[in-house]
Amino acid sequence: MGTAPMWRLLLQMAFPPMFAIIVMALYSIVDRAFIGNVVGVNALSGLSAAFPVQIAAVAIGLLPGLGAMSVVSRALGARDPRRASRAIGSSLAILLPVYLAASVAGLTHLDQMAIWMGASEHTVGFAHQYLVIILPGSLFTMIAIAVNNLLMAEGRPGTATVVLAGGAVLNVILDAVFILALGWGVTGAAAATVTAQGGAAVFAVWFYLSGRSALRISVDALIPRLDLIREITALGIPIFIIEIARSIVVVVINNILSQYPDGDAYIALFGVINAVLEFALAPFIGAALAYLPLAAYNYGAGYYHRVRQAIWQSCLGATVGGAIMVAVLLPTAGHIVTLFSTREALPAESGYALRIALLALPIVGMEFISSIAFQALGMAWPSVVLTMTQRVVLLLAWVFGLSHTFGPWGVWWSFPATDLSAMLLGLAALILVWKRVDDWGRHATRRRFDILE
Repeated sequence: MGTAPMWRLLLQMAFPPMFAIIVMALYSIVDRAFIGNVVGVNALSGLSAAFPVQIAAVAIGLLPGLGAMSVVSRALGARDPRRASRAIGSSLAILLPVYLAASVAGLTHLDQMAIWMGASEHTVGFAHQYLVIILPGSLFTMIAIAVNNLLMAEGRPGTATVVLAGGAVLNVILDAVFILALGWGVTGAAAATVTAQGGAAVFAVWFYLSGRSALRISVDALIPRLDLIREITALGIPIFIIEIARSIVVVVINNILSQYPDGDAYIALFGVINAVLEFALAPFIGAALAYLPLAAYNYGAGYYHRVRQAIWQSCLGATVGGAIMVAVLLPTAGHIVTLFSTREALPAESGYALRIALLALPIVGMEFISSIAFQALGMAWPSVVLTMTQRVVLLLAWVFGLSHTFGPWGVWWSFPATDLSAMLLGLAALILVWKRVDDWGRHATRRRFDILE
C-alpha cells in the first residue's frame, strides 16, 4: 500500500466495498419492493418507520470497526502486527455492551419507540413485527460490519466483499422464500435479514479463526486493553455520529411527514428514497473506505505525498462515479418508484421527489471523504465536529427551514441543499489536511518516539 500507484490501489480497494454496498442496497430495495407489492403501502410505511433502528445497528458496528480500521492500518504501516491484532479484543469489548444495552432498551419499549420514529396507528403493528426480530438479531449485523472494516484495514477488500455481498445475496433469496413462498410478510422480511447477516458473521469469524488473516487470534489479542479501547472509541466516534445522525434525521423527517395529509404514504415514499440513496451513495462510501486505510497506512509510514494523492484521486473518482449514477438514475426515477408499489398508493410527486434527492450526487464525494480525512490521520475530534456540522446541523436546518415554507417539497429539496453546503465545508477541510499533513505527521512521529524512550 506504500509503493503501488495510488489510483490503482484506490480502484482495487474501492470497487469491492462499492460492489458490496450496491448488492446490499439492492436487497434493501428488493425487501421493500416485496413488502410494498405483496403486503401493501402501510407495511412499507411501517418498515420506513423502523429504518432508524437498522441505521443505529450499522452505527454500533462501525464504532469499533472503523475505529479499529484506522488503528490496524497505521499499526501495519508502522510494522507492528502485534498491536494490530490486539485491536480485535478491544473492539469486541466496545461492541458487545453497547449491543446489549441498545437491544434491551428497544425491546422493552418497542411500540413506543416505533411511534416515536414516525409510525401511526395504521403502521405501528407492521413496525412491531419487524423490530421484534431485527433488534435481537442486530448483533450479526454489527459483527459483520466490524469485521468487514478490519479486513479492509489489512488490504483484503475481496474477502470483505464476500462478507457483505454474500449476506446480501442470501437475504434476497430468503426474502423470496419467506415472503412469497411462505407468506410471512413483514416477519419474513425481518427473518430473512437476520438469517442472512448471521451467515455473513459466521463466515467472518471462520476466516479469522482459519489463520488466513494478517491479524492473529490469540489470548493476547482477545484481552481488552484500556488504551486501545479509548483510541478505537475516539476514532470510531465520527462515523458513529454520522450514522446515528442519519438515524435521528430519519426520525425527524418521518415525524415532519406524518403531519401532512396522507402522512403514511409520504413516510413510505421517504423509505423508498432512502433505499435508492443507499444504492446511489455506493461510489462515495467505496471511495471513503478505500481512502481511509490507504491514507492511514501512508501517514503511519511517513509517505505524506501519498496521503495527498489519496485525497485528490479519491475525490475525483467519487465525483465521476456520482455523475454516472445521476446519468443512470435521474431519467428512470419515475419507473424506479413503481417497483415499490402502485402509483396510486404513493404520493403523486414520487418520481419528482426522487429526482430532487439525487440531484447533488456528483458533489457528494468530497463531503464523504472530508468526513473521514481527519480520522485516517488518527485525529478524531476534528472529524467529530466536521461530521456533526455536515450531517446534523446543516441537514436539520435545511429540513426545518424548507419544510416550514414548502411542505413536503421542502423536505425533498433539503437533500441537495445540504449536500451543496456540506461539500463546500468539506472542501475547506480537505485543503487544510493537504497543507498540514506533513507537520502533523512529523509531530506524531516525534511523540511516538518520545513515548518509546
